[in-house]
Amino acid sequence: MKIDAIILAAGKGTRMKSEKLKVLHNVAGKHMLQYILYAVSQLDIDNIYLIVGHQKEEVKNIVNNDKVIFIEQIEQNGTGHAVMQTTPYLKNKEGYTLVLNADCPLITKETLNSLINFHLETNANTTILTTELENPYGYGRIIRGPMGSIQRIVEERDASPKIKEIKEVNTAFYCFNNLDLFPALEKLKPNNDQGEYYLTDVVKIQKDTGKNIQGLLCEDYDEVMGINNRKDLAKANKIIYMRHNNYLMREGVTILDPETTYIDSNVEIGTDTIIHPFTIIHGDSKIGKNCIIGPHVILENSIINDNEVVPPFKK
Repeated sequence: MKIDAIILAAGKGTRMKSEKLKVLHNVAGKHMLQYILYAVSQLDIDNIYLIVGHQKEEVKNIVNNDKVIFIEQIEQNGTGHAVMQTTPYLKNKEGYTLVLNADCPLITKETLNSLINFHLETNANTTILTTELENPYGYGRIIRGPMGSIQRIVEERDASPKIKEIKEVNTAFYCFNNLDLFPALEKLKPNNDQGEYYLTDVVKIQKDTGKNIQGLLCEDYDEVMGINNRKDLAKANKIIYMRHNNYLMREGVTILDPETTYIDSNVEIGTDTIIHPFTIIHGDSKIGKNCIIGPHVILENSIINDNEVVPPFKK
């Protein structure tokens, strides 16, 4: 089974109000892009096609993965147009392709594997990862048929009052059959206010030709959350810090107050070490066994040997 992945990372992300490309922003010690690359790399993937545009050289500088093939999207004409850039590589290749946005650092390999397996089990031509939101304003709504297959995606601006009541939305994570995807891409038209080629229009094109469109519900919205602004960035930081704290505690580290302790995702800590509250540990720090750290300690790319005590900061 051949599976490739396309990661969309060409857009600037204007809502971040930053000179820095959105996917280069830091989340708990890593660039946002690096999280989704890591999740995809844990799958049985042939190649990862990374669609770049703005600040492409900066993006290339942070990627250290032999499976990544960089493809430049010179003009950003929508998500469908971005996927079209892989046509020379994938159009006639039998197999499957994941399409993902690079601004979703919380996605896990388990959910991506579930998406692939569901796609295969249902013999789908296209599978969309969906989620449910209490307030789905701004998201494309999922319209399902009597047997549960997806009929179409209706964007907010086109939705009737009845459709706007639907809480199931598109997350923009997809699994496609290659031999079905590229013929549909060739039929895309920029018939919208933005004059762009939307990947979501592939669903209607395929449905009109009798294709099987399935949807897999992701129950954890946070996992598929896209980062659009600084508020989203802060939420992602908090979630990843807590994930890493929980992992460390499962591995035998005592963190007295996980809510006030910030340990970057690259940090390694040995068993029976105690981390006191209001401690921040950055970068590639490594802390040995049976240490006592803090409170009110800041460590940056530090090496702490076994049995050491790092006293609290005192002014």
